[in-house]
Amino acid sequence: MGSRLRCVIDASVIIDLHNGGILKRLVDLPFDLVMPDIVLAEHQSPSFDEVLSLGICVEELSGTLVQQVAELASQNRKLSMQDLFAFVLARHHGCSLVTGDGRLRRLAEQQAIECHGTLRVMDEMIEYGILTPASAGTALKMILVNDARLPAAECEERQRAWGRWQGNHMTTNQE
Repeated sequence: MGSRLRCVIDASVIIDLHNGGILKRLVDLPFDLVMPDIVLAEHQSPSFDEVLSLGICVEELSGTLVQQVAELASQNRKLSMQDLFAFVLARHHGCSLVTGDGRLRRLAEQQAIECHGTLRVMDEMIEYGILTPASAGTALKMILVNDARLPAAECEERQRAWGRWQGNHMTTNQE
């Protein structure tokens, strides 16, 4: 896995990117993406096979890690078992957690685990030239139409920033 950043990704981000029509582009990022097997098992759309075909690594948690999930579950009753599996896997590997779940993000922040969401993934896709700002804006609109629970103010900020970036980029190219 070398110098590539490792990230544990949960279902909410996979679903958002699928709804935005950009899930297949996720693996173009220079990251090694991992998800717990229990998280992948919950997928209906996109399907289990579709997610596996992307090359996202699926990892089964050891008995010790499952015990950690059980301990956390008693203290964090509002988080799903799938969320806690993703959290424990990220903590175990000492890597970033990519989730759209606000409660899970708060738990990660409390335990000093780096955490990002769908919008940050889209920012990275623009940064690496995988998406244009315009295509990211279109994808974000599709994600929001599908009832994603993304923060409205941050979505509006991204739309403005991506619009400015595209405008500045076009001006530079025209000169």
